[in-house]
Amino acid sequence: MKIFPFFNAKIPAMVAVFTVLLCGCGGSNDDEPDVPVTPDEIEYKPLSGLNPDVPLLNGYEKIVGYQLWGTEKIPDGDLTGEGFSYDYWKEHKGEAKSLEELLALCEVPQEQLAAMSTRNLVLTCYLHPYNSIYNAYDNQYLGIMSAMSANCWQELMKRETGATQLLDLYCELTYLTSKSSIDIEKEVLSYLDYKELTSSNPMSLNPLTLAMMTAVDRNAYTPEQLTRIAGEIFKKINNILNAEDGIYSYVGDIRYHYLLGAFISYRYDRTLSPLELSLLYDLTGWIGLPGYDSKTGRHFTDKHVANALEVVTKSLERIEQGSLLATAP
Repeated sequence: MKIFPFFNAKIPAMVAVFTVLLCGCGGSNDDEPDVPVTPDEIEYKPLSGLNPDVPLLNGYEKIVGYQLWGTEKIPDGDLTGEGFSYDYWKEHKGEAKSLEELLALCEVPQEQLAAMSTRNLVLTCYLHPYNSIYNAYDNQYLGIMSAMSANCWQELMKRETGATQLLDLYCELTYLTSKSSIDIEKEVLSYLDYKELTSSNPMSLNPLTLAMMTAVDRNAYTPEQLTRIAGEIFKKINNILNAEDGIYSYVGDIRYHYLLGAFISYRYDRTLSPLELSLLYDLTGWIGLPGYDSKTGRHFTDKHVANALEVVTKSLERIEQGSLLATAP
């Protein structure tokens, strides 16, 4: 089993800090009972009736108003068009009077979008100025889907190799390991004459990882690709853990890769017990953080988060070793 020294010591401590914050989310209510904060006081009860064949993001398409990773795909093998640099947005963003106007400035002209190679299209999506809008949402899945309403993302989800190109980009990116390298490393990906702080900015990898979760959830990847993602998740986590102390955190960076692993494990690892499935279900429901749901009375503490991350780690090991090759659709 892969052992992350950081996993046993730092993650439970960091997620514990956020338990109080999340338990109080939405304002205080004097009529609600006190929420216990000591993990040992809370009995974790597995959920009944979980069905991994049902997407975790089931029903979200009705909310966002478009189809995620539909089955009808546009052939893209002969497309060679250039990517989009958002130059117009950079020059005119100060003139916008609303978020809607800002987003409109980022729309890619349709003729250019239709001709763009899928490689350049995925770069265009990755560099979209408002991918980080997910941070403005209590539900970050809805937040990333809001970002994916941009016409470049809509086009990518229709492309025959769109999900594959997204995976290829995820595998290319790395986290820089020192504060000085983050300050000086400005050019990681470029096309046309457009240069952007990309993998040297962890905020750019987080929305990419969230977008990949939607693709995993909609069966956009083959078993071989899921196996590849599992291995890459371990690389990303190790990359972060090997960085200079204080650059990255569980809450800011690591959890997104664990969440991607949780989506894969929940949907495809048929060896998981009802308890393990419940831990992964709650982990994804609380976006990888502890919390308390007053409507259902369910608690998810820092201890439960740590247990769920251990389930993800063990499951991804099996997946990386090829256990999905004969089972995933």
